[in-house]
Amino acid sequence: MLTTKNATCTDLLTCLYNLKPPDIDTLLVVAKNPEITLDQIAKILQKDRSSIHRCLSKLLSINLISRQIKTLKGGGYYHTYSMLEPETIKNHARQRVKEVNQSLSKLICNFELDLKKRLQDK
Repeated sequence: MLTTKNATCTDLLTCLYNLKPPDIDTLLVVAKNPEITLDQIAKILQKDRSSIHRCLSKLLSINLISRQIKTLKGGGYYHTYSMLEPETIKNHARQRVKEVNQSLSKLICNFELDLKKRLQDK
């Protein structure tokens, strides 16, 4: 919970982006190992490739990591992953907090009306 004195950056990311422990584990491995491949992450975390791929897709979709395409000399390509700069993530988190705050304020303003409506429906 973010209201505790000992809240961490992973608590913040979990709360703002609904990250699960495997997502956090994947993010931390990517943060420690810039330009890491999916296979390398899977080996470090001892998870299957499809699970890691789901985590990477989620982290990419919320702009916590980036994906680069690397070309092989004999033809073909592979992807590497890196965490975005902490300042970039911090700015994005500030924007996310603003959005969440606006949504919560709207919910609070409409609380009585919404409660009354829900009580009538039941």
